[in-house]
Amino acid sequence: MPETFRQALIVVYFLLVLGMAAFAFHRVKMLVLCLRHRRGAAGLSTGVDGLAADARVPLVCVQCPVYNEPLVIEALLEAVAGLRWPDGRIEIQILDDSTDDTTARIAAWLAARPGVAGRMRHIRRETRGGYKAGALAHGMALTAAEFFAVFDADFRPAPDFLTVLMPHFTHAPGIGLVQARWEFNNRNASLLTRFQGLFLDAHFTVEQVARHAAGLFFNFNGTAGIWRRAALEEAGGWTPDTVTEDLDVSYRAQLRGWRFVYRGDYGVDSELPENITAFKSQQRRWTKGGIQVMRKQLAIILRAPGLAGRIKREAAWHLLVGFVHPVLLAFAALLVPYFIWVAAPGQADAIALQPVLLVFTFWATIGLYLAGQRLRGGSPGRALLILLASPLMLSFGLAMSVTTTVAVVEGLFQRGGEFVRTPKGGARAVVGGLFGRLRTRGFFFVLSGVESVFGAVMLGGAVYFFRRGQPLAALLLGCKAAGFLGMAALSFRDLLPPVPTGRRADVFRRFLVGRPPVAGNP
Repeated sequence: MPETFRQALIVVYFLLVLGMAAFAFHRVKMLVLCLRHRRGAAGLSTGVDGLAADARVPLVCVQCPVYNEPLVIEALLEAVAGLRWPDGRIEIQILDDSTDDTTARIAAWLAARPGVAGRMRHIRRETRGGYKAGALAHGMALTAAEFFAVFDADFRPAPDFLTVLMPHFTHAPGIGLVQARWEFNNRNASLLTRFQGLFLDAHFTVEQVARHAAGLFFNFNGTAGIWRRAALEEAGGWTPDTVTEDLDVSYRAQLRGWRFVYRGDYGVDSELPENITAFKSQQRRWTKGGIQVMRKQLAIILRAPGLAGRIKREAAWHLLVGFVHPVLLAFAALLVPYFIWVAAPGQADAIALQPVLLVFTFWATIGLYLAGQRLRGGSPGRALLILLASPLMLSFGLAMSVTTTVAVVEGLFQRGGEFVRTPKGGARAVVGGLFGRLRTRGFFFVLSGVESVFGAVMLGGAVYFFRRGQPLAALLLGCKAAGFLGMAALSFRDLLPPVPTGRRADVFRRFLVGRPPVAGNP
């Protein structure tokens, strides 16, 4: 190999390791902030009586933006209909942009319950302009409510949601948002949902808690929160120029001085996507939207007068975090060539155990997930299971970087875009839902093909180093190959026509991606 090429590989490898270490250091920072500043979020459980002491109970509008959700819509309607708040001081808007039988299901549910329907409005628009942001803005224009509680179709708020969270506003006029923690009622449905639960628990029990407790900016999560109307209007309202309108309006409101409250002690049940392609679609939108908000807001934040430097730095880290995905993908692409062409004979095992890689990219990430489970009350046995599954879990996250790297590129060069709803309703949700709206399956075919190539290269590298008597390097590459090939296999299962499976294959499938559809269910 030419020495110039070898030196170039070394430089690029070093820069990628440095990038991964930087992002991992931020994870450690979030964990330290959480543990240092975490305070008991006892909340203001004064209920409606505490609000009534101020002479009047504010008008609250519950907004439920819905688009083609036939499998979950009735449960949403039941949940929001049960919210406790004084009669005449609550409105419930079902913002229905659906093009399938969701609309008929809503109408039938309301017709069967005339007593409840009195405080509900089934709102239809002529077009889906602005997607979710457009629906929320349209609903705001139809009411004089001072506060807006937002719930996506798969969320199930408890009856006391408003009575527990609303007192924050009356006791602190500068509060613009109160955000509740997400809980997941199907986290144990499959290996896929278990992994998602771990990833999201780290966000909701560590990162959000750390930012709130340390007085930093944090974001509305798009649902399970309550907005003050004045905060939304002063921030410029809902805008569709990014596909994460929740993140965008959060920063705009906080830049104008509104403070947010995070209630990590109060969870709202929701549903995780039980299908790998639905999960990819969700991660693509979140990552793309985050990059779009970075383009739109980062310079404004960094130039904001009077804003503390520590707030600016954390906001920059938060908005730039999507760039970890191309760094991870580039590292994965370089790993086998680096081991073979740069490492001296017999040194691949030593490189695989480099302190930077081991401490920052492994233990920092796993430590965040362990803390997330511990802070939400997980048992020591669950922590042990996380440790045992951590190689596969990290390999799964690395394989997802193919999808999210494409999303980063899209976010850098696109403004706005279609708000692709994440199908919910269990393993049945994707068929006729996600693919029914996408222009072509080609995008996901290409992604799965790239994942297959990465997996094949790493599997070949694992075999190569195993034969050379370097088992640690082989094990490292083998775990990463399992992540890429497993991701591709599950994705192709969605994309290709279904084939009959034997009982053993069926049991394995149920373990990975959940229960199969039940014949006769909608």
